[in-house]
Amino acid sequence: MTTVKMVTTLPGDWKEFEVGNWAHTHIESLLAACIQIERVRSIYKWEGEVTSEEEWRLTITTTHEKAPSLANSIEKSSPYDVPQIIWNTVNASEAYSAWVQGAIK
Repeated sequence: MTTVKMVTTLPGDWKEFEVGNWAHTHIESLLAACIQIERVRSIYKWEGEVTSEEEWRLTITTTHEKAPSLANSIEKSSPYDVPQIIWNTVNASEAYSAWVQGAIK
């Protein structure tokens, strides 16, 4: 069982309940076992300009098998032209990995 942590962002002007609804949809669709949500400030270059914006960062726990489907869902549901979708395989305890696997079956 391989556990994956995927990270994406949503606009900072979204209300907390909107971010929660977005996250809830991915849990209900069995693409994610857990989603942690936090406010961050992002500084990035977009269309030749350096921009600084508040955003919501979502760290999503899933499995290696579900990661491509989750990435596809994020791409389709994100309001961004080019959403951040990055992920890594992580070391996790056997018990936690089993819980993740069971939560998205």
